[in-house]
Formats: sequence, structure tokens, C-alpha cells
Amino acid sequence: MKELVDDFISMNMSGLVLELCEKYYDENVLMLNNGDIFAESMKESYEKQKGFVGSVKEFNIKLLSSNIEGNVSDLTFHYKMTGRDSKVNEFTGRHIQTWRNEKIVKEEYLSIA
Repeated sequence: MKELVDDFISMNMSGLVLELCEKYYDENVLMLNNGDIFAESMKESYEKQKGFVGSVKEFNIKLLSSNIEGNVSDLTFHYKMTGRDSKVNEFTGRHIQTWRNEKIVKEEYLSIA
């Protein structure tokens, strides 16, 4: 499991959001964003993120913490992304992921101030 999570981290830090979506999210993944349902399938998540990812010119992502217990990974990243309009979007996010059969079946994203 550590190898999968390490690869996920590497892909995320490289800005390969759509590629990791296809590689690691289960077809029927449940994704929550601060408690609200963001997507109920990999395809829905991919489509929602495609526009955002396309608007980013430069990704600067740092891993702040990583913890794995059983089949749950808890990852916190600091994101600093520059859009094609040169606006900078900076935030910290925590991803709590439940894995099964080498896929993420549930991810809860929490914004951290």
C-alpha cells in the first residue's frame, strides 16, 4: 500500500491530477469536499477537475504530512497554483483516502486554513 500512496503523492505533486484520477480512483469512488458530495464516480470527478486543471499554468505542490493506517491514507498538501491568467491560488488541503484492491474507493477532502 505504501508504494501506491507514494506514487499517488508523486503524481499529485507533479500536477498529474487527471492521470492519477484515472489510475487510482475506483470507478464508483465517493468523493467528499468539506463534507459535501463532490463526485460519486471516477468519471464525474475527472470531468469536474478537467476544467480546473486545464486553467492551471504552473503547479507548486508540497507534501506536508503523510500517514497510512491499515487501508486509510491521510495526506496533507500545500498547493500553490498559477493560472493561465497569472492569478495565484494558494491553499492547504487534507485528503483522507480509503483504499481497496489498489484503488481509492472513498476520499474526503478537507480545506485547512
